[in-house]
Amino acid sequence: MKNDFTHYLTKFFVEHLPSIKGLSTNTISSYKDTFLLFIEFLDNEKKTNIDKLMIKDITKEIVEDFLNHLEIKRKNCIATRNQRLAAIQSFFNYLKYKDLSYLEQASMIKSIPHKKSPTKSISYFTLEEIKILLNIPNTKLKNEYRDYVLLLFMYETGCRASELTSFKIKQVRFGQPTTVTLHGKGNKNRVIPLSSSFSNVLEKYIKHFKKANQDSYLFLSNQLKPYTSKGIEYILKKYVEIARNRNSNLFKDNYHNHSMRHTRAMHLLEAGVNLIYIRDFLGHSSISTTEIYAKTNPKIKEKEILSHAKFINAESKYSEDTKQKLTNMLKQKI
Repeated sequence: MKNDFTHYLTKFFVEHLPSIKGLSTNTISSYKDTFLLFIEFLDNEKKTNIDKLMIKDITKEIVEDFLNHLEIKRKNCIATRNQRLAAIQSFFNYLKYKDLSYLEQASMIKSIPHKKSPTKSISYFTLEEIKILLNIPNTKLKNEYRDYVLLLFMYETGCRASELTSFKIKQVRFGQPTTVTLHGKGNKNRVIPLSSSFSNVLEKYIKHFKKANQDSYLFLSNQLKPYTSKGIEYILKKYVEIARNRNSNLFKDNYHNHSMRHTRAMHLLEAGVNLIYIRDFLGHSSISTTEIYAKTNPKIKEKEILSHAKFINAESKYSEDTKQKLTNMLKQKI
């Protein structure tokens, strides 16, 4: 087949990922980015004629060179490297079911291991810090009023950045309680109830910006375009920097979009909410993902240690007479 790479890659993105696998647009977009980078690498680094590229030309060694290129030249972290590898392996996994002649090649590329990355500490805001942060935007100014509601939305819902960038008015349902529907990973939806106070804030915000069209995005940039993840992170870091300058003894972590999600999870945990409910709230597929919050939260650790402290200092439950009988029994020959 002439240029089978182009043929199968097109079918992979047009048919397999959206229709067969049912992946979200964000995941598909990430896969596309991987192959754009891969093609650019083949063109610039390997001097490959992309128009004549065949699948048989993509060897295990070339994929490994690409991964090294991402880490060394593009300065990508290990997590990003692993994501790129997962996308390529997914494509070759698809190929082996389309044509058995690709089976051995797919197995070779599948054998490339994902790198282990050092465990990162979770960055999150304390209750004191989140109160300070949310009090910084001047709600009398249009843009800062929007920023305030955006930050509060992130905290109240524990949403991912991707869930926020695609969020539309129609995903809000006002009532008792008011709820929002978030479109998460793998096209999974979850319904989040809002507090009455935030429900009022959100309703006023929608009316203030006259967002009558249910298909409109909840948050728009100054250019009246939907926010990107980088745009959201810019807003968060802008207010964090202001807060840090005003409170030199606080805001010590390196914060990012996910920090608000971590913060909500930590505060729910500290309030005594069961991990099962936190898992469902965050949309985790496994409780083991949620357990990391319990393992890293210092307040929870302290509480558990103190609750078991009495056993550490407990007096012996054996009397001297019992001890002597046990000693005599152990000394006896079998």
